[in-house]
Amino acid sequence: MQSTLRGVIGILGFGVDGESVAEFLETMPEVKEVRVFDEKSDIRHQKAVTKGKSLDRVHLLFRSPGFPLTHPLLKEARERGIPVTSSTTYFLQNFSGKTVGVTGSNGKTTCTTLIAEMLRAEFGKENVEEGGNDRKPRLDLIASQFGRALLDQAKPEAAAKGEASGENARPHSRRAIPYVVLEMSSFQLMDCPVSPNVSVVLNITPNHLDWHVSMEEYAEAKRQIVANQQEGDIAILNPDDPIVKTFAKNLQSTVRWFDELSTVNCQLSKVHFKSHPSTIRAAVTAARALHVSEENIQKVLSTFRGVAHRLEFVRELDGVKWYNDSSCTTPESAITACEAFPVGSLILLLGGRDKGMDFSKLYKVIKERKVRVIPYGEMAANIAIHIPKNQLLQNSPFSILHSPFLQVIDVARKKAKAGDNVVLSPACASFDMFQNAKERGKIFEELVEAFS
Repeated sequence: MQSTLRGVIGILGFGVDGESVAEFLETMPEVKEVRVFDEKSDIRHQKAVTKGKSLDRVHLLFRSPGFPLTHPLLKEARERGIPVTSSTTYFLQNFSGKTVGVTGSNGKTTCTTLIAEMLRAEFGKENVEEGGNDRKPRLDLIASQFGRALLDQAKPEAAAKGEASGENARPHSRRAIPYVVLEMSSFQLMDCPVSPNVSVVLNITPNHLDWHVSMEEYAEAKRQIVANQQEGDIAILNPDDPIVKTFAKNLQSTVRWFDELSTVNCQLSKVHFKSHPSTIRAAVTAARALHVSEENIQKVLSTFRGVAHRLEFVRELDGVKWYNDSSCTTPESAITACEAFPVGSLILLLGGRDKGMDFSKLYKVIKERKVRVIPYGEMAANIAIHIPKNQLLQNSPFSILHSPFLQVIDVARKKAKAGDNVVLSPACASFDMFQNAKERGKIFEELVEAFS
């Protein structure tokens, strides 16, 4: 484990990731002050966590994923010679077990969950953890390693006393976690100088172009998941994606292309499987590379019910089925949803905040598959002009531009008939109306469950 955490440590950003870093730093005895740089957040912690005003005496600066590398504070840190890291980088540099990373523009949450479930089936639930992206940052596992190291250095009688009384370390800190599966975004990867032991790249399509300066920068950020792998590591790549295929060049690691599913009975009739065949291929390939048995791969695929907010079945009422696909934040993900249901049976709730993406292919699929659309949010007016009038269920999108989400759901309920499928698959960011995609999905489910 690298030990660079001492003195004053800075954190740029105090959202979920920044708070996780602060909690971790509070366990480090040589850290005397945690200095947070975030004008929007309140600072409420036990140790010496303060509101940052300057980088004076800062030994190391953690960057939260939402802050671009061009941020003035990062520029100042570089000029002062202050090292910049992130929770992702620090975790990958210091975790003692095997790391598995999954990235891609679409499907990474489902793939991450599948791989973790397959590893649990083979090696035991207690030996596998998940983290990354919109999941829980896992610096807590590093803190456990730190506590275990202190016990190992202690005198035998002190270690025995600590284990018995819990005074020196939490009980779980005596056991190392062998596997962690991380969902990884471009925001986390773009400045990460270390790659996971096993890296999976699903696909690369235009995304977050309101944040990245170009498609090239976005793709290069994704490439970092394999760029720094070493001999003995494994890069699992999609052979059908032209950008992902280029990631195989000049790697020190072993490249494995997605396996075919000919020997796997993954019941593609399930909605979440039918819509993600390449994701299933990727997960199976990773599981095999990690020595999961075919029996356990089959077991997971036969019982897997999908993940929250990914084409998640909510309920059926009056012959209408409702699905939560709130984590769909790209046009490509919305196309996946469109193709998962019979032609003419889908009502799509589409909208949110624009991320600078190309919707032309989605509009074409909507037209061809006779998908009926209810546009909402900041993108409502722009979406409405691209949808055939006979497929547009809200004739005046301006009326729901800033209306409560309940109104959007009510329109869907009034228009849907027996045999229809209503899917919240927004293809856009959630920040016009919600804190994040999870909140959007949760509120959608609550509103739908409230129907009587």
